Amino acid sequence: MNIEKSYWSSNGNDITLSVPFTKVNREKRTVSGFATLDNVDQTNDMVTAEASLKAFENFRGNIREMHGPSAVGKMVSFKPETFYDPKTGEFYNGVYVDAYISKGAQDTWEKILDGTLQGFSIGGKIIQSDNEVNKSTGESIRFIKEYSLMELSVVDSPANELCNILSIQKMNGQLMFKGIATEVVA
Repeated sequence: MNIEKSYWSSNGNDITLSVPFTKVNREKRTVSGFATLDNVDQTNDMVTAEASLKAFENFRGNIREMHGPSAVGKMVSFKPETFYDPKTGEFYNGVYVDAYISKGAQDTWEKILDGTLQGFSIGGKIIQSDNEVNKSTGESIRFIKEYSLMELSVVDSPANELCNILSIQKMNGQLMFKGIATEVVA
């Protein structure tokens, strides 16, 4: 089982996180998946689930492609969701979203269907964070406790290791998704 590692990007007060889709609905032109999870990333940042919920409550909801300037759709819904990582036996909390891709963005939709665009990525500004030392590793972890969500994009290279789709197959005319994130705990 090959699972991509998670990569958070932070530069000063700017943050970016990419997470793969867990579901695509052809008829409704929707994609679903985690936008955030409260696991520690490879740069030792962790966005709290509470911060993400608050950020999503204040988000306008337009969806972008690859962090570009044009809207390609709209967030339909979001909810708090728990993910169980069978590899570590840990539970992580985050935000699970459903997004509609506009009929005016057919190119984007085709890229989702053929697997070119595979996940969500958030972008925002950090408002409050604290650093703590991880006692087991001795490394400093930045806990992001408040941020302003500026955008949610569909992207080609989502990388959160806890939410990766391992395969997309077509069976009897339907897309079938297999991977550790295709099941969530409500």
